[in-house]
Amino acid sequence: MIKNLLPILLIIACLVMIVVNVITTDDYDNGFWMQTLSSVLLIFAMIATLYSRHKSKK
Repeated sequence: MIKNLLPILLIIACLVMIVVNVITTDDYDNGFWMQTLSSVLLIFAMIATLYSRHKSKK
């Protein structure tokens, strides 16, 4: 159960971090874009993990 819940929690945490970063930032410099990109890539990785786990269960 925890194996299936952890990627979902990580996706939610990344989405919250992206929203907070957009709201609180003053400058849209390279640091902002790198942090946003890393969160988006982490979300894609967790979605791929969830998909592969779901596919292997069948």
